Parts: sequence; C-alpha cells; structure tokens
Amino acid sequence: MDFSNILDKFKEKKILVIGDIMLDKHIYGNVSRISPEAPVPVLKAEKEVFNPGGAANLASNIASLGCKVYLAGVVGDDDVQKILFNELHKMNIDTSCIIKTRKPTIQKVRGLSKQHLFRIDYEDSSKINYEDELKLLNLVKNRIHDVDAVILSDYAKGTLTENVVKEAISLSKKNRKLITADCKPINFDFYKNVDLLKPNKKEAIEMTLKENIEDAGKKLMDITGAQILITRGGEGMTLFEYDGITNFPAKAKNIFDVSGAGDTVLATLTLALISGASLKEAAELSNSAAAIVIEKPGVVAITLDELKNSLISSVKIVPKIWGEEQWLVNNEKYCGKRMLIKEGYYCSYHNHKIKEETFYVLDGALEVIKEGQYLIIKAGETLHLKPGEYHSFRALKDTTFFEFSTQHLDEDNYRLTQSSNGSHEQWKEEIERAIIIKNEQSGVN
Repeated sequence: MDFSNILDKFKEKKILVIGDIMLDKHIYGNVSRISPEAPVPVLKAEKEVFNPGGAANLASNIASLGCKVYLAGVVGDDDVQKILFNELHKMNIDTSCIIKTRKPTIQKVRGLSKQHLFRIDYEDSSKINYEDELKLLNLVKNRIHDVDAVILSDYAKGTLTENVVKEAISLSKKNRKLITADCKPINFDFYKNVDLLKPNKKEAIEMTLKENIEDAGKKLMDITGAQILITRGGEGMTLFEYDGITNFPAKAKNIFDVSGAGDTVLATLTLALISGASLKEAAELSNSAAAIVIEKPGVVAITLDELKNSLISSVKIVPKIWGEEQWLVNNEKYCGKRMLIKEGYYCSYHNHKIKEETFYVLDGALEVIKEGQYLIIKAGETLHLKPGEYHSFRALKDTTFFEFSTQHLDEDNYRLTQSSNGSHEQWKEEIERAIIIKNEQSGVN
C-alpha cells in the first residue's frame, strides 16, 4: 500500500501524551578488568548520553515523526528534571502540562560496554496525591481542545492513578478525541473504554491469565471494550478488531534490541489513525516502524525519513514480455540485476556497444545464441559477454539468473529482433533471418 498521503499528514497533527515521565542515562565505556572489591566488571566511563524515557520516549517518537506533542505528567524539582527538560525542548516537545511534585524525577541509569552491564533506578513509584491529580487534570482539560488524540503511557510509576486515567478517558470521549493506551497489568482495569489498548505479549498473558495470544486478546476486548494490538517482539504483532483477528509477521531482518519498540508502535499507530488510516493500515505501518527500531541498540526514536525510506523498495522491478528484471544496483561503476524468465520465452537478439556483462544461472536452464553460436547454460554456470557481442537467451524452463555488468544505459541497446515466446525453431529462425538482413544492409556476404 502507498502510505505517502498518510505520512504527509503527520506534520499537521497534535497529540497529548499523559504518563510516567523519565530520564534515561546511558554510560558507555570499556571493561578491561574485574574489581578487586567484588567479582564484578569495572566500567571505565567514556561517554554519557541522556534520552527522554517512559512516556517521554513515546513523546520523542511522535515528535520525530513530525507531529506536535504536548507531554503531561509529573517530575521533581531537581537537576534530573533540568536535564530532561533540556532534552525535551531540543525536540520541540511542549512541557507546559508537566507539574513539579515532591517526588524525584525518575531516572534509569544503564552501563554499557559491547553489552548491557547494569541498570540503576532512581524512582518513587507511589501514587501522586489528590491535589496533584487535580492540577494535572486541569492542565489536560485545558489542552485537550487543541489536540487530535490522547495517548496514556502507564509504567505503573504513580502518575496514572485510577482517577487520572478515568477522567482522561472521559474528557477524550466528551471532546471526540481518539484515545489509545499502553499500560502495565496492575492497572489495566482502569482502561475500560479506551479506543485501543496496546500491551505486549507478556503483559497480555498476565492481564488475562490465558495461555495463548488469541484467547488473551479476545478476553482483553471483552473486559475493556477496546480494540487490542498485542506486540510480540521479534515475532510481529496481532490485531484484535471487533470483526476479526489479523497477524502481522515481524519485518526486521536482524533483531538487535526490542527495547522501546512498543512506544514506536503506539506512536506510529495513533498518528496513522488520526491521519486517515484504517486500523489494519495503521497496524501495518506501525509494524514497519517497529522493524526499524529493533534493528538498533538501545531505546531510540524513529524519524519520519526513516519510516518513509523503509516503505520505498530499494529494488526497481521492470516488467518484461519474458518475465521481469529486478534492478539491485545501477551506478557509474557497475549494474546488478536478478532476472526471472518464463519457460518458452526469449529476449531480443541484441548487443551493447559499451556494457560488458556476465550472466550466472541460479536455477533453471537457458539456451543462448551468441554471435550466431548456440550454447546451453545450466544452473551454476556463467556466460561472459564483451561489448558488441550480439546475444539472445531463451528459457528451457522457468529460470532465475543474475546479470553482473558495467553501468546499464538505455541508449546502449541495439536490437535486431523483438522479445516473444515460442518454440526453439521459431526463436532460431527469427535470429537467423535478422542476421541475414543485417549483413545485407552492411554489405557483408
């Protein structure tokens, strides 16, 4: 499907994210020895990197996809909050709906050296008090008119209390705003009547005590009244709609780290829905987004350009009478094509004055006329052609073969016959007749 129209609308949208706001700190370094104090590695720190975490990571994903984001939640009045706000403002994320409380700003510190060595959490996960609930909800109430959707990002760190969640859902419904959510199992009873809930596989099983994804998804729909998207890490995702179930296989070729992929999915899914996509289309698009981030280390946000580029096939497919050419590469230095030719079909008798090429048959078999000479090339065999050598190939069976050559130029193509399908005799007679005519025109006896 062409998602370009949907993606182009992302920059016109506004989303309010409400949830548990955190700061992620990554300490990168090298380990060359074990501590004499205890049998643990000593990390020699070389670099520190700060990133928005929790609900702030979800907001980062939305912002990097081109959408205006308002982030609502609580932080402490501390140095961690200052670092976090600095990172949020770099991404133009609006922090006007964030309140400062007596709770410290949540911070997760990770040490890495080729692998994840340790994590340290600084947090107070107790629920915010009633006064802070009212302050936060008042900010949400004043902002909800300006946005197209609301997302609840619940890490069970105390921001999304039952009162906050239920009132946020009520406000969204009253103002006809799409509301989606991702929550921890301990709080999922709060989320009845959201439009869509997105747990991961482990959470869905824990929420429902079911043994498989299908039963878990159905029960979640019954309990919440919401449509459900269950992410399954490297296995893909499963969508539960009121009228059926759809599985989306994972698209990632190399799975490096699934951390943060859930935020990428929910960000892309919600944006797609308010940009005119159906739920299936939105899920397909978010599956493509997830494939990008799980091939990267750590928790990272996806960019709109990355998503757009991932949807553009890098392989140019050129239909031919005899089958198709798949252009893998074509530049000033070389050209590579994968060719599929159907049994009984043949290409034109032609040459290239500049291009030099080598054919390799992967499977099947070709018969070839090269400069009037008849050859058969079987699987595993090659044929080399110099510039100026006329040739035509015909498939003895459905055949896949590769062409490796210098740069292909359309103007460097000189045909004596046309591509078609037919018997060996027909193919051979057409070429012999074309050779005679050519020789007569050039005065060759």
